[in-house]
Amino acid sequence: MLWPRLRSAAAPSEPPITLVLLLLLISIRSGLSVLAALDEVAHTVPSYRNLHVVSRIARISGLTSAIEHADDDLRPVVAHLARAQRSGASLTGTVRRLLESRLATEKTEKIASARSLPVKLMIPVTLLMLPGMVLMLYAPTLLSMFDSLTGVLG
Repeated sequence: MLWPRLRSAAAPSEPPITLVLLLLLISIRSGLSVLAALDEVAHTVPSYRNLHVVSRIARISGLTSAIEHADDDLRPVVAHLARAQRSGASLTGTVRRLLESRLATEKTEKIASARSLPVKLMIPVTLLMLPGMVLMLYAPTLLSMFDSLTGVLG
């Protein structure tokens, strides 16, 4: 039951969108256009198949038509990039805001997970550590009591 979860956690099928956003920010800041940056990120992360599809469609018919072919994680990124390209807004600022928003979301998810950890650890602590601690505290007393009763150990 645990092995598939570990295997899927060790080798995710798609990279996290934060990695894609970071690579996209670096590509755009280095002077590449949006389409060239999408192509560069798609070639850098070959395991993200949907990014290849979106990059190809954006190159052929534009970012706006590529929005509908993007998956749930990539759709807001492509939509914001298309909107920024149409309005003439800063592309680096747009990608940076998306990256900061995604990092803040991940941070709140991790904090919520960390807050629920004591509840999840209650059962292992009570079943494993508490009996050991009780045995460690009372074993010398019990041994000396059995020694005085039987007289075998001394």
